[in-house]
Amino acid sequence: MRLPVTVTVLCVTVLCVTVLCAVGGCGPAPTGPAAETPVYVLNLQNSERGRAEQRPANIVLSEFSTMSGVTWRTWGPTRATGAGRLSGTWCLPECADAPYAATVTLSSVIPVKGKGYFSRYAITADMPVLHRPEADLSGVLPTP
Repeated sequence: MRLPVTVTVLCVTVLCVTVLCAVGGCGPAPTGPAAETPVYVLNLQNSERGRAEQRPANIVLSEFSTMSGVTWRTWGPTRATGAGRLSGTWCLPECADAPYAATVTLSSVIPVKGKGYFSRYAITADMPVLHRPEADLSGVLPTP
């Protein structure tokens, strides 16, 4: 039995599409890298509730430690590292006018409402030995 030409063309077309999808995949070709979840830090600088920020120049890390003049070397998706000046209640009065040179690393991203938030910090600082036991050099960051 001989099929009409239109049915034969349709069958060949379906067969070709099926083979092409199996070999090369179906759907649009990727146009670039997969979109990453934006990563933020909840910054309590001048805000009781905090603000979701990326690369803040000044950041409150805890109730005892603050970094100012931060220049971020890296930012996300799993870690951020920046250099700036560290001060805190534990170093007063010495560090009030002369904060210590320090590097801060933010890590442990957790998802909150479609955004990623850094939830931990660690600081290395050039500071007097007498302040090291009191210094708040690592801890948990607030998240929304």
